[in-house]
Amino acid sequence: MAAAPNLPFEILNNKGRHQRDSRDIVLGGGANELVFGVVGHAGAGTSTVADTLAKLLQQTKVGQDTFEVELIVAQTVIREWAKERNKPFPPVAEKPTLHQVQELQDLGDAMRAEETEGGVADHSAVARRMILKIRAQRGEKTHQAVEGGKPVKPDGKHRVYILDSLRHPAEVALLRHIYQDAFILIGVVCEEEKRIERLGKKCKDAGRENALEFMRRDADADEKHGQHVADTFHLSDFFVDHSMDRTNRDGSSNRLWEINDHLMRLLRILTHSSLERPTIAETAMHHASSAQLRSACLSRQVGAALVDSGGNIVATGTNEAPRAGGGVYGEQFRDHEEEEKAELDYRCAYFEKSSDRYCRNSRTQLEIIRHLIADIPVLAKVPPAEQPALIESLRKTELGALIEFSRAVHAEMDALLTAARKGVSIVGTRLFVTTFPCHYCARHLVAAGVDEVQFIEAYPKSRAISLHRDAIELEGIDWKAPSKGGTKVLIHPFSGVAPRLYKRAFTKDRELKDKLTGEMRVQEPDWGTPWHLRSVGYPEMEAALSEETASTKEKAGEE
Repeated sequence: MAAAPNLPFEILNNKGRHQRDSRDIVLGGGANELVFGVVGHAGAGTSTVADTLAKLLQQTKVGQDTFEVELIVAQTVIREWAKERNKPFPPVAEKPTLHQVQELQDLGDAMRAEETEGGVADHSAVARRMILKIRAQRGEKTHQAVEGGKPVKPDGKHRVYILDSLRHPAEVALLRHIYQDAFILIGVVCEEEKRIERLGKKCKDAGRENALEFMRRDADADEKHGQHVADTFHLSDFFVDHSMDRTNRDGSSNRLWEINDHLMRLLRILTHSSLERPTIAETAMHHASSAQLRSACLSRQVGAALVDSGGNIVATGTNEAPRAGGGVYGEQFRDHEEEEKAELDYRCAYFEKSSDRYCRNSRTQLEIIRHLIADIPVLAKVPPAEQPALIESLRKTELGALIEFSRAVHAEMDALLTAARKGVSIVGTRLFVTTFPCHYCARHLVAAGVDEVQFIEAYPKSRAISLHRDAIELEGIDWKAPSKGGTKVLIHPFSGVAPRLYKRAFTKDRELKDKLTGEMRVQEPDWGTPWHLRSVGYPEMEAALSEETASTKEKAGEE
């Protein structure tokens, strides 16, 4: 890939030359930079994944170019921020205490809580600092002065910035707005027991209970400016499973550690260096993600896809209110005559009376809490002015985790019932669902004969494991499917290309063969890849197109 001219400065000063076509102008503004973010729950090993990605990129070439790779660690910018504000911060230690790691958590929270000039907290503050690091490092590489308010323009060389690690959805939102498709978020999957074990090795004072509390705060802090890894994780473009350690206890290489292979596949997809096609799991999760968009549930959208032993999608499901006659409410095919007698839409969001549009589950929770307050004397004595705070506190208890009063059929149940109505056997199937199954769905999946379940988002309200540990397995090592004589259904996180990246990763947007000989050839799309993140805005691009056109008209007039 050739070095890009610095639009608009070079192109706008090209009077007298032949007009360049629009594609040349667009691609001429390419930055040739990618930004990777890494996110994972505490103990997942995001640093290992970030370091591995950096080494793989340094060994990878695009054409004749090699990558310049910069690793930016969130912990570093947090320490710098604390130093600027004379706040105490823990020393860098190879084996820190859990308390020291919690101090860094506190500082990160304080960064996100700090009010801007407008009096509003910036929840993307850590990512904002990392972006300034990117800008400074680009300036150093390109020998440009880094001055406030002045852009530091890319010089066309291939650079990659790896951000380890992100902890808040606002950070992802900011990075996607700035770097668009050139920002790739990698979610690091790791099962809970392994994360607890790793925290124990990393932090000398991390007992199980302390580790669990630390992980809870990391996943979903009470404060909006706190760490919310659970909400950040499911925004990923690509998932890698790091439940396996790189080495065995005797120091030998672990043959089950496949992070290198998975990251290399991602790089091949992004650089178009080979023809990559989706796995069965990636296609199934893409169907599940599409199915969730049909839901009008006021709480969340969930989608599921049921796959047979041959990898065929046999049914999909979404969380929605059930409809008499089979299935759930949703948009229906109707001819003109049926419009007048069309059935009423009884989804919670579309009840025919505006006063009826509310979540039945939340309303029932509130009724139970009010009954408790009225029936328990010590609570009934709370002054009316303090009642709202009391209700809010009780909603944060297990009462707020009650789910049985929802009107919706859950996505997993909808998929099972759809298959049953079609007469398709469920025994030996695999289910791909966007959210971890609740305990109601888990028991149905076990009873229906499903072998395996893969999910993306966690669901803390689920009691599936504690209630059905006799029939559910979380680790795939030495697991045997129930349809093959095993005794447990495997439920584990999805890994691979996420639904949000699926279309961009696998769309045929380039020629794959020589039209004359028919021989396969792999090349970049005509209008560029994510590497062609523009180094200028659309007004400058419009100006470049306009200048080229005006120059050509002027030359034609002279002739």
